[in-house]
Amino acid sequence: MKADTFNAIDRLFAPMQMILKIPVYQRNYDWTETNVRRLLDDIKTVVQDHKSHFIGAIVYMESQNSDLGMPEYLIIDGQQRLTTITLLLQALKDLCGKDDQQAADMIESFLTNKYSPDEYKIKLKPIKSDNVQYEALLNNKPDKIDQDGHVYKNYMVAKKTFKSWIESGIKPIEILTALRQLQVVGISLKKGEDDPQIIFESINSTGVALTNSDLIRNFLLMSDHDQDRLFEEYWLPIEDMLRRNNDNYQLDLFFRQYVIMKSHTTVAERKVYSTFVTLFKENEYTHESALQELKKYVEIYSSFLYPEESSYSDEVKGYLADLKQLNQTTCYPFLMHLFADFENQVIDEQTLNKALRLITIYLIRRSICNIPTNSLNGLFAYLYSRVFRISANKDKYYEALNKYLFAQNNKNAVPDDEQLRFALVHNNFYQNLPLSRLLMLDIENGDTKEKLSTGNLTIKHIMPQTLSKSWRQYISDKDHEEYVHTLGNLSITGYNSEMSNKSFEEKKKILKQNSRVQILNEDVVDKDKWTIQDITNRSKRLADILIKKYHIDQVVDPKIEFENVDKIYLSDPGAATNRKPVSFTLEGSNYSVKTFKDITIKLINILDQDDPSRLVKLVGLNWKGNFDSPNANNKLIICRKEDIDNKIKWHYAEVRDGVYVMVGGPAATIMHVLKELIDFYDINENDFSISVRAKK
Repeated sequence: MKADTFNAIDRLFAPMQMILKIPVYQRNYDWTETNVRRLLDDIKTVVQDHKSHFIGAIVYMESQNSDLGMPEYLIIDGQQRLTTITLLLQALKDLCGKDDQQAADMIESFLTNKYSPDEYKIKLKPIKSDNVQYEALLNNKPDKIDQDGHVYKNYMVAKKTFKSWIESGIKPIEILTALRQLQVVGISLKKGEDDPQIIFESINSTGVALTNSDLIRNFLLMSDHDQDRLFEEYWLPIEDMLRRNNDNYQLDLFFRQYVIMKSHTTVAERKVYSTFVTLFKENEYTHESALQELKKYVEIYSSFLYPEESSYSDEVKGYLADLKQLNQTTCYPFLMHLFADFENQVIDEQTLNKALRLITIYLIRRSICNIPTNSLNGLFAYLYSRVFRISANKDKYYEALNKYLFAQNNKNAVPDDEQLRFALVHNNFYQNLPLSRLLMLDIENGDTKEKLSTGNLTIKHIMPQTLSKSWRQYISDKDHEEYVHTLGNLSITGYNSEMSNKSFEEKKKILKQNSRVQILNEDVVDKDKWTIQDITNRSKRLADILIKKYHIDQVVDPKIEFENVDKIYLSDPGAATNRKPVSFTLEGSNYSVKTFKDITIKLINILDQDDPSRLVKLVGLNWKGNFDSPNANNKLIICRKEDIDNKIKWHYAEVRDGVYVMVGGPAATIMHVLKELIDFYDINENDFSISVRAKK
């Protein structure tokens, strides 16, 4: 590896035959207008003070093109800046007039290999998806250019900027001179000696930060001798299915959901790439086998994002559309397992429909009851492994899934009909418009084949959000505040602006004459005025419809078991002796562990996230559950490093900022530590349990 500083254009775009190739494992050209304008501002400064400007590092590997015998530079890092520089050069060239021929010819020599065949005419070779746009731009083929793509947009930003400079008196040759003063640190790698993957991951370059999908693509393609085929056969279809409008968001979200599904545990965004690499090694994948599996799951995952484009039944599409409307993406790791079992003929279409309906209605009922979603990540991460850890459960697929969900308590419990009814009558539904729209369309459409479309329909208050004089005659401010956003006072309409704050009589007339909404409005249009009692009665009627629609029969089957474990509780610390923990449950959320030490560390991390200020205040908490001076045995539960007796320092682990927690000793001792932590974080002891492997 050799590094030196040089002018980017003069070295990498010298007026000689060469190829600058962006390898297939690189990300798409993603620089935004903001990135380009920042570079243009720097260039303007160079124009004014005539001093060189440093723009970052370029990592490349030089080889020889066997076809033409010309130098070929493989760009390992820095492709975003190099591509942008060529767009700036092309924009400037297109602005050159008759008096600027010298500048135009020089730019032409930088951008093209004048005497080479068409395949090698343009020096820079972006990855395939960008190259089509790039070549169309440089070859002046406007009909093939995507004007919403970054290539064209950034070219136009540069062109408009340079045009304003030229109109202000700056000559094109001056701009070109400034461009030639952009300096980089060039890091040249030697093939066979330097590992581009290691160097690539260690570089902290300027520009757009690498996403998890960028890192995973590089990992799977960079070091593979067959990278071009793997890119064409696997990676490009993966991108085509998930990457739309030059946006990597869904691609990155997929990889997070994928590693959650594979690892059966929650994974933080910053851990997605490292977790993927670990899974790759543990499962002994090859690059191709990993890409094959990813493509299979992307095909499934794309149906979650775009259900209307999928080949599944209308019933399945409907449930997926509901989940998408509610933005319930936490269930996707489990759904990938579910749909993979269907594709692999583990379950039939009827079972798929039943299981998907169960998950959808479970999430709708939770949403109606406004239950916090923070426990769902954990639930759906481990749901498949918990339900089907005993393989015989797949013979009763739906029944096992149903029983497991109904066995949940606290935050993950299935809301019962009483909870559902209370929420439907009393809750504020206007704060969740996607849910409100879904509920109203489900009421209106029922089970009919001809569905009312959501296209131009909006949520409308019958009693308005702001009371006019006519409404105030019989509605008090207190009643208005309590009932205005409840289900009984909401409807859907395409005449929102026409209805506005009109009187009830005027609103009713519009609904009667124009609205196709019948079931929702049947007890509205027959009223002379709209009262609080009418709102309450309508809430109850609509609640009856929804409770019936969202009903789930609970499966009771004592033969279905989920894992061979026993549950132990903090009230019986001796029960932990000689037992192997597999998980613990905290307020309805389940967390996998391997040792009692893991429980202590994971528990304190969870508690610390919920209340970061409390941990430091607990320093000095001792075995007796108080903050007196340490006893002779130095059994401090939470302390600083200097408080720990060297003889038992292995009993402690640092959890944050020099704060240590007792994690060692017999299992019964750790049970006591856990009890003190639970008590001091004000958690009900009944909301915490440990699952240990059952005795043979």
